[in-house]
Amino acid sequence: MNALEKLQTQASDLERELADGTPVVKLGLIATLYFKEGYTAERKRRVVECFERFYAEFQPLLKWQMSDRPRKLKAETFAKARNRVLGSGPNERMEWDIGSTNGAKESTDYSLQFLNSFEVHGEQRRSYIKLVLPWPFLLEAEGPARYQDWLSYLCNQVQAEHGYGGLSSILPFDYDSYMPVEYELAQQYSGLEVDTFAYAMGRELQEHIKGANWYTVLGNTYVERLGGEAYVRQALSGHGDIAVTSYEQGLIVRAGHYPELGARDDGPPRAYVAVSKVVKPVRIPKPDQLHSYSPYGDCFDQASSERWYARFDQAAPPPKEPPRTEGGQRCPQAGYWFTPARQNSLRRFEQGELMPVIEGASFGHTYWYWSSEHGGKAK
Repeated sequence: MNALEKLQTQASDLERELADGTPVVKLGLIATLYFKEGYTAERKRRVVECFERFYAEFQPLLKWQMSDRPRKLKAETFAKARNRVLGSGPNERMEWDIGSTNGAKESTDYSLQFLNSFEVHGEQRRSYIKLVLPWPFLLEAEGPARYQDWLSYLCNQVQAEHGYGGLSSILPFDYDSYMPVEYELAQQYSGLEVDTFAYAMGRELQEHIKGANWYTVLGNTYVERLGGEAYVRQALSGHGDIAVTSYEQGLIVRAGHYPELGARDDGPPRAYVAVSKVVKPVRIPKPDQLHSYSPYGDCFDQASSERWYARFDQAAPPPKEPPRTEGGQRCPQAGYWFTPARQNSLRRFEQGELMPVIEGASFGHTYWYWSSEHGGKAK
């Protein structure tokens, strides 16, 4: 079974929906890039060209837009947002997000997002642009090539300083309730990029990259810090499934022909580990936590965030945790569990104890998750 076939068998386990069928967590294919001078008229013009291309290619699927405020996406609202970005000053905060979702409370299949920096910040903050595509995009005959073409295009358009691309949990614009699910899935699948707060990392990722994934983008500054292009290519040359290509401002490294989820039983993807080893010297050494606090269950705190950044450094996977358990079933392992269906739900269950169903919860079916932060035990 190759990586794409394995992905097909695992993908459905990574998606969640509410009782009414609203999708709130999807498995997506992302590309996230950070760049300088997002406040300049020239860089904004290039960003607008990215949105124009995305709108032209996927327009029949696009329904929603966030610019000055959330609204339905139509030709006239798209044009208004376009003109707003082009006409903005260097110290105006510009946010633009168009997607296939029906609103802020639904996960999306297709999306393009942008947030700029301000001139007054100088180079103390990076702008970002993020592409989201559905993972089945890879099943199309030209899907992988189209994705790489989009990644290269975006890198050249914004003159990307660094970035990454691969599989990620896609949460709604109103994501707070679902961060515990992103956290839980990231414990099970090392290949999943935790990217909900990508928009907020522009200050943190000024001198370092976030890390490796299926695609790792390295601007010339980072390539030189690693020892130069010849060194990077030589260091990765012994891996037949790792490809290194160029863009106008640096290198794009692809770890494997297809992205991998890196399920716990499989261990971290071998190619990802190899790329991570090479780029580790420019990886952020003291990252902030990946999530803010959530009352709905465990999220990334400082310690678990640091472990996530180092996930490809580990020689062996962490101990296996019990799977999520549906309400009404027996507890498979004694310890502390929580459910996103109720705030402050953390409690201890004994093995074999019936795990309750939370009636009337907007989250839909009740699923209980092992509290890895407690190690199954109370602190």
